[in-house]
Amino acid sequence: MGRPRFPISSPINPSNNESQSTKSELRFTSMRFRQRKKVNNKMVTPVEHVSIPHDLPEFFKIFHPEICYPQLRIPPAFIKFFNGDIPSICVLEDLAARTWKVVVERNDGDFFFMESWPDFVLDNNLVYGDFLTFSYAGNSKFYVKIYGKNGCLKQDVTALKEPELLPLVEENARGKSIVAEPADQTDNGSGDMAASVTSFEIVIKASHLNRARLNLPAPFGNCYLKRKQRPLLATLQTDSGSWTIVPQYYDRLELREGMQKFIDDNVLRVNDVCRFKLIDDEKLILKVRIKRQPK
Repeated sequence: MGRPRFPISSPINPSNNESQSTKSELRFTSMRFRQRKKVNNKMVTPVEHVSIPHDLPEFFKIFHPEICYPQLRIPPAFIKFFNGDIPSICVLEDLAARTWKVVVERNDGDFFFMESWPDFVLDNNLVYGDFLTFSYAGNSKFYVKIYGKNGCLKQDVTALKEPELLPLVEENARGKSIVAEPADQTDNGSGDMAASVTSFEIVIKASHLNRARLNLPAPFGNCYLKRKQRPLLATLQTDSGSWTIVPQYYDRLELREGMQKFIDDNVLRVNDVCRFKLIDDEKLILKVRIKRQPK
């Protein structure tokens, strides 16, 4: 027998934010942008291998790890476009004609992309603020477009080579001070943490406070950049509490969303020294000790 329709999953408890934004999630337009990328000092225009009809019903999602991972809710108002025959498996296809078979499950009257949706997230390196459109072509198939926070279509991974990791220039103690220590633990097999560092220091600068973001040193961050499965959330722990941070993976590992609260709650000032110690490699949990700059 085939997989039954309308399978029931364990409770998911989706965020109320999604139900409040259902009406804004539907749209019936098709946007087409082209993006130019610099590869090996040449400007390259990705080729859209898949042509998406303009008249398909669509919905959109703004990616937020705490809401859209490890499952994604299909807007309730969109269900009518299945014409009463909701598939138990949907195929997601990107512009490069790559496909993912994603299980659809029902919970408390709502329908979710479940199994294999995390694979789609990781394979496309989705980050906080990415804008996704889902165009339904019928026969359980969705075309998916992904736009970055800059408003442009994210690069076609089949048309462009993956950017190489560039060497990073480390600053001295007048800027960002890095103290590399040999790893005192081995990685779980998902990266090469054993060859990197597990502790480092960052001297807080005015730019860190003004921009509310923190670039982690290359010897530490590069091991995560090489991984296929990267943590979507990081945790900073001090003796007084913990803070959830959204990491960004580009040419380096950067802590961004959530850093403003960490800065405010810990009253960080210029020239304070934050010492980071990795205590959970897989979940990216860092213990932080703060050495205050004398007033």
